[in-house]
Amino acid sequence: MMLAVLILAVSLSLDAMGVGMVYGLRKILIPLPSKLFICLLSILYSGFALIVGKSISCILPPVASKLTGILILGAMGIWLIIQALFKKDRTESTISRSIDTEKTLLKIGIKSLGITIQIIKNPAEGDIDNSGTIDMKESFLLGLALSVDAIGVGIGSALSGFDSILIPCAVGFSQMVFIYIGTLLGRRFSLNSGINKKVLELLPGILLILLALMRL
Repeated sequence: MMLAVLILAVSLSLDAMGVGMVYGLRKILIPLPSKLFICLLSILYSGFALIVGKSISCILPPVASKLTGILILGAMGIWLIIQALFKKDRTESTISRSIDTEKTLLKIGIKSLGITIQIIKNPAEGDIDNSGTIDMKESFLLGLALSVDAIGVGIGSALSGFDSILIPCAVGFSQMVFIYIGTLLGRRFSLNSGINKKVLELLPGILLILLALMRL
């Protein structure tokens, strides 16, 4: 049980580490209140998804519910891997140019389905007022972007019979921790350092597939 909770939390938090690394590279500060707010949003999203998934599981037969949940987790994992494999590498200069030319502040969508929120696509855009600090308003947008995946994964997890109350807390806590770790790494390394970005991009999908297999 605890291993599955850990795998789920980590799979939903690696994006947060990547975003934290970009902020660290750009010396953008994320204060503790903003981190806590992002954590709270992750908890709310994950909890809501579990409730929805549990409600659906009450309608479906147990076997169909479990298989549906496993298929959702596996499909999301495969899709994330496909996205990572065909995603073009973006250097820091490319990111800077895209920020200059694309000033869309927010595009609401479901990242797991390929509809990307702009703040995740260009993470430095999260600092809307260019103050060098992520305030509460900006942390709401960032938290929203980082939490979207939790809906699909949470529903799939609950349908497969894995609906522990520990999941929302673990996801929220790991989001906050991974943002902090990413920020530290970003301050210490350049984008061309030994950190394998492709591995970090592939890992969430691999973990979701592993979680789906564990539910069989």
